[in-house]
Amino acid sequence: MNINLKINAVERISSEGEHCAFTDLIENPFDNSRKSLLTCYRRGVNHISPDGVVIVCKVNVNSGAKTYQRLTLPSWDLRDPKFCFDGRKLIISAYAKHKDVNTGVITTKMVSYFSTTGESWSTPHFFGHSGWWLWRITWNKGKAYGFAYNRKNQRIDLFEGNPLKQLYLQKKGAMSFEKHKFGYPNESHIVFDDADKATAIVRRDADSFSAKLGFSLPPYTNWTWHDLEQYVGGPVMLSLSENTYVVAGRNWDGKNLTTAIWLLSSTDYSLKLLITLPSKGDNSYPGLVWQHDTLYVSYYSDHIDNKTRVYLATLSGMNALLDEVEQG
Repeated sequence: MNINLKINAVERISSEGEHCAFTDLIENPFDNSRKSLLTCYRRGVNHISPDGVVIVCKVNVNSGAKTYQRLTLPSWDLRDPKFCFDGRKLIISAYAKHKDVNTGVITTKMVSYFSTTGESWSTPHFFGHSGWWLWRITWNKGKAYGFAYNRKNQRIDLFEGNPLKQLYLQKKGAMSFEKHKFGYPNESHIVFDDADKATAIVRRDADSFSAKLGFSLPPYTNWTWHDLEQYVGGPVMLSLSENTYVVAGRNWDGKNLTTAIWLLSSTDYSLKLLITLPSKGDNSYPGLVWQHDTLYVSYYSDHIDNKTRVYLATLSGMNALLDEVEQG
């Protein structure tokens, strides 16, 4: 397969801040012209600090004009914001962490905000189980799904519901060390096809450190897992065809950490490296948007002056990639 993805531009989009990271990206669902993207990211003093806020940036893909909004929760650190869209409301979910200044007790919850315009956001709503990080939420047939992870328990549980109300346990131990002997599964992404089949990619940080690819059918209580023989941090994916996906995330080649884009086959469980974005050190956690021949990628990196910033990369070559995939 002759892959020719090309980086046309990489632009810094983060506002001022010591540490801007942990991104997501979505086509603005309220812009009928399809000329704007929305990205969200965390801004704080450093990678782990008690002052995290969520920044939402709207980018006009033609003019490059940007506008910014800020979501805050006083005395809480907001981490790893993610978009999802239920067909009417655009939702941002994030992991909220609070440390009591008197007792030192740490409380964690999931929090959500919604918008019906992309211009203003609701008040925060708490949901989820304390201590469980519900990483990324995907809607399918009117329900939201996502895996939550807990490091101590070394497992991911599937939750179903609505992040503006509550998500409920659908499958305990969809992947776990206890049952599957796969150490510390954590960050994940689930996509659904037209037949409601769920495909998921899951990062792991123990034993082989290799990501897992999983499949399930409704009601998503039975999952089969396959090893991808490749570390993928902060994974996000989009469907190219029935059995082929574009995956982005943090790559580790044994020496360096970078932000990479792969081609994933769900028939032979292979990951083929397509391109590496300008990146190093503290980096990755991308978001993906595909429009015609263009792939937009939000991500963060400290490759310039060791300052952790958020970037928007614009790549071309998606039509040729799709043609190659369809021709087999």
